[in-house]
Amino acid sequence: MTPVTVSGITTATDVVAGAFHTCARLTGGFMRCWGSNGFGQVGDGSTVNRSVPTAVEALFQQVTMMGAGNDHTCALLASGTVKCWGFNTFGNLGDGTFVDSPTPVIVTGMGSARALSSGSHNNCARMTDDTLRCWGANFNGSLGNGGTANSPSPLPVSGVTTAVAIENAYAHTCAILANGSMRCWG
Repeated sequence: MTPVTVSGITTATDVVAGAFHTCARLTGGFMRCWGSNGFGQVGDGSTVNRSVPTAVEALFQQVTMMGAGNDHTCALLASGTVKCWGFNTFGNLGDGTFVDSPTPVIVTGMGSARALSSGSHNNCARMTDDTLRCWGANFNGSLGNGGTANSPSPLPVSGVTTAVAIENAYAHTCAILANGSMRCWG
């Protein structure tokens, strides 16, 4: 296979990919997604697969960072608010429920974030005070709260107070601290 041009994307500044969907952030903070949409992970209010980039519904604030899991997507807005949409069986969306949503919902009870990372079925945010909050699937303790129960709401990560970067995957998460050391869990 050879690379092809993505229709309608001419001012991309960032890209994230889930298992079978992709999203691009455009100049001005607009966001477009395409691909598999069985759980609403494209964010256009439907569960119809999209072969061309489609605007994410109800994201009127500037998107500064994106994350994509297997079947869910999240966006960090300029205001520090995080919104997620798509598959929510493990609490992936962080809205306090386990109900899928084809449109963005606000991640509740967490305050203002400055960075975002999405794993297969979970997410973590670096807060403005450099602590971390994670939610969703807690496979092998990947939420960092000392337990293994899934959480539909953000939980503080134990013992991490000076994070400068965060990255999560299927069943583990790692953070870089201000002193250059790393912590991993899961």
